Amino acid sequence: MKNIQLVIGTILLAIFLVFAFFGSHLPFVDASLKEETMKMSEEGKIQIPPYPPSMEHPLGSDRKGRDLLSLFVMGTGETLLLVTLIAVIRYLLAVPLGMAATISKPISAFLSGWNYVLSFIPPIFLVALLLGIPFIYFSSLLPLWFVVIISSVEVGRLATMVKNDVTYLSNQLFVKVAISTGSTKVSLFTRHIFPHLKSQLITSFVNDMARVLFLLAQLAVVNLFVDQKFTSEMDGSYSAENISLAYPMHLQLISKEIWSSYWVPLYTVLFISVLIITFLLLADGLKKYFKAKYRML
Repeated sequence: MKNIQLVIGTILLAIFLVFAFFGSHLPFVDASLKEETMKMSEEGKIQIPPYPPSMEHPLGSDRKGRDLLSLFVMGTGETLLLVTLIAVIRYLLAVPLGMAATISKPISAFLSGWNYVLSFIPPIFLVALLLGIPFIYFSSLLPLWFVVIISSVEVGRLATMVKNDVTYLSNQLFVKVAISTGSTKVSLFTRHIFPHLKSQLITSFVNDMARVLFLLAQLAVVNLFVDQKFTSEMDGSYSAENISLAYPMHLQLISKEIWSSYWVPLYTVLFISVLIITFLLLADGLKKYFKAKYRML
């Protein structure tokens, strides 16, 4: 088997897609995500959530008594949708900007300045800073702001990648030959540059989905959620509570749960890690596939 990465990545992605589209119909999934405030143990003792792994809850439960396995399966669709949407918007912005930078010196200079300034700020800090702005943090449109901000943060990096790839392809012999034969700019791009650029974009897109998921996990650790509600505390203050089912959002209490209910962060990290590995395997497999394809041409 020459491309084992693509095969394994495709199989893993297929499993996640089954969870996303048919998860609510699987026999081991509680589609209602029923909350359970307390239950009686076999020894006759009262138990309160989170419940440890058992026959009833194979992966345990969260603090609301919801079955963790059901939460992960039911949250797969939202996780994939969120990651894909962010990556799509990011590329829709970056690809035209990168291509424009190859023919426009002002845009190229703007892109260089943008990357220079943002190179000093890690994405997690920049996203946290923007999402922490009060009118955004307390906005009813927080999910929209969340997607737009995360999508925009690394546009400069991707646009520079596109610019460098187009510049590299434009200097290749087959492009110079096409120019010498009288190809128009439109024909030159659509018939000679874009087919090679497309494979790079597809590979980078899948790889970028892994980066987005990792960033979402970092944001959840610092209690920045894609969707939230505010609950009143006993002292009169309010706290933000996650209401999203996306995988990374279950890391909101990792600093506490790692000591008291370790199974919650453990299995959350496991599902996130497997999905990230899936994207990385697919990206590597697609890279090998496109290399073999163009080698045969």
